[in-house]
Amino acid sequence: MTESELQIRLMERADGLHTYVERRIPSRLRRVITPEDVLQEVWIAAFRTVSAFKTDSPDAVDRWLVTIARSKLISAVRHARCLRRDGGREVGPSVPDHSGSYLALFSRLTVAGRTPSSEEAACDAVRAVQIALSAMQPDYQQAITLRHIEGRTHGEVATVMNRTTGAVNSLLHRGMLELRERLGSPGRFFNDADSSAP
Repeated sequence: MTESELQIRLMERADGLHTYVERRIPSRLRRVITPEDVLQEVWIAAFRTVSAFKTDSPDAVDRWLVTIARSKLISAVRHARCLRRDGGREVGPSVPDHSGSYLALFSRLTVAGRTPSSEEAACDAVRAVQIALSAMQPDYQQAITLRHIEGRTHGEVATVMNRTTGAVNSLLHRGMLELRERLGSPGRFFNDADSSAP
């Protein structure tokens, strides 16, 4: 399976995997573990291991993704329980919800000021950005996440990545070009995305 085929399969199965993970998060850990955080780890693991994946039956992709999701959820639960044991108290979310930032990043890749036609379109756009970003080189992922998802300055990104500002600018430029290419037409997510295009 190619990365492009995987990207399509992940988009097709995103809702089902989200439901699968959400239903299995222990109720007392729901403030610490979100399905989105677990799925981000699933996307990354899937892209890292896709070259070794063999399709032996029609449901092979589903079984493979559920296996990865189960593994990532177990890891997240263990980590959350360790945090609770160490601190002896309920902990807040370990990773803030960046859904709005992913949507803002998608907007930067399309037409400025464009808004989603529905809540479902916004969710699809967020997932598409997360999946596409997960398929990219780690340096591109990190630079784009730090700058456009976490909102850090170019200088802060350079410090975190131990790079020059010029190197970070180059990573961001090339990474955004690749991300735009991976996402394809914004018309997939926004009804009026192409209506004002020249």
